[in-house]
Amino acid sequence: MRAARWLLVGLFAATAARAQQPPAVVPPPGAATTVQLPTFSVFTVQTTVSVPDRGAAYLGGISRGREGATARGAGPLALRGLGSERGTSGASVHATITDHRALDAAVLAAAAAKRTAPDKSLAKAAELVRHVEAAPVTSVAAIRAEKAADAAEVAHDAAEYFAKAEQAAQQGKAGVARIYYQMALRRDPAALKTVVAARLAALAATRPGTAGAASPWEAR
Repeated sequence: MRAARWLLVGLFAATAARAQQPPAVVPPPGAATTVQLPTFSVFTVQTTVSVPDRGAAYLGGISRGREGATARGAGPLALRGLGSERGTSGASVHATITDHRALDAAVLAAAAAKRTAPDKSLAKAAELVRHVEAAPVTSVAAIRAEKAADAAEVAHDAAEYFAKAEQAAQQGKAGVARIYYQMALRRDPAALKTVVAARLAALAATRPGTAGAASPWEAR
């Protein structure tokens, strides 16, 4: 009897445990299943066009459209659905002409120009270095002698212009004498400023028609 009771209790517990588990969801037979697949459309264009380099031309196209409607039920509670689809396809051509020979020639010419063209800054730097290395160090005595030679040359030129001015003044050529006086003054203004100013003042005081009178240079 005890064994029978334990068996009945075990069966009752198993039945209760199964009753507490949620029922498995099983799709009803014949349920609709939707699988969307990609669609492809292909069309061709047979024509001839002229397209310039790096240009484009439109060849043509196709436009598509479709609409659909569905209804379920009847009366005011009916379910209706509408759908539409539009599509446009086009074809165009793009042309790009690549001249590989011209590209090779341009690249080679640029490389040759870079190899043959010297750098100006490097050339100037090298010239300065050669000049500094070749130029000897000048002593103080040599610098003084060079300055003395320059001063002697300036004094010689000024004296020569002054002599020509004196000669032109004695010949009555006041305009020529004035020019030579000014040239002598520009060469050595420190030494000839006073005497040239006196000579120019004497030329300004001379008037036309006084050629027969004794000039200041003849009276010396």
